[in-house]
Amino acid sequence: MTTPRIIALLIAAVTGSAACSSTTVSPNDHGSGGAKAGSGGNTGVITGTAGSGGPPTGAGGFIVGPTGAGGSNAPVQKLCATKMTVANPVLINFETYDGMVTADKFGTAFGGAAANTGSDYMGPYAFGDGSVTPTLSILAGHPPSNWAVAESAMQARTWGMGGGFWMSNCVNASAYKGISFFVRGSGPLNVFAFSVSMDSTTPPDPANAAGGGTCTGTASTCTPATKQNIPLTADWAPVTILWADFTPGTNGATPVVPNGDNIVGLGWNVPLMFTLDPSANGDAAGPYVAVVGDLLINIDDVAFIQ
Repeated sequence: MTTPRIIALLIAAVTGSAACSSTTVSPNDHGSGGAKAGSGGNTGVITGTAGSGGPPTGAGGFIVGPTGAGGSNAPVQKLCATKMTVANPVLINFETYDGMVTADKFGTAFGGAAANTGSDYMGPYAFGDGSVTPTLSILAGHPPSNWAVAESAMQARTWGMGGGFWMSNCVNASAYKGISFFVRGSGPLNVFAFSVSMDSTTPPDPANAAGGGTCTGTASTCTPATKQNIPLTADWAPVTILWADFTPGTNGATPVVPNGDNIVGLGWNVPLMFTLDPSANGDAAGPYVAVVGDLLINIDDVAFIQ
């Protein structure tokens, strides 16, 4: 079940990824994550529907959802109405996975004094570009880890694929310097983007303005802080992103510089390559069209940097 929190995070994750208008796209627009990835990038909005990912709700779930069998009607509130200060840097390493649930239903505790403990929960979700439905799995991890999250999309043809980690509560990780993880994968451009969503970069819940984030902008001006063009290779590689390395998010016209506080979710985005449409007759102004491609990303050992 896709909860209001996940809807808000999906909006945050895809905002700023180019929709690739036939009249506004320039040659370097489509780096990792779409918009503003290259010089002169155009800002656009992905309008696809939410994927199947999200925190488990109801009976057997890790958190009590607003609806569902065994759940209760939780009050509608802003994403950071409840906030947890992180005591342990380990966010998710998938070592508690036992194969009994599908990847989109997996969640694990974090934030306590030891790894995989605490009062907050997180897990992976995925979404596509409307042309194909990505596959979300938990497969072999970065050695010696047994498991890692994996997302793939074969023959995507609109802009690429995305995903992320939901969090059951807002997080204060300002005592840490940034985010680290291991990654491997492939794509036509061999790059990906990684983003940090905060309550102030996330729009209110479209179904109930009392919920969701506090961004006062539009869907295209509420954007997460993002690190673009991170190399994506076939072998596991470490990624370290300091808060200062992220391009600030936006709350309308106001930049939002991440500092580790008020985090409500993490995201990734793997793009397709774009080429000049034959109808452009060689005119570099476009239009540009996506080249059909296969995409893969694996992420493991996600942690805050001490």
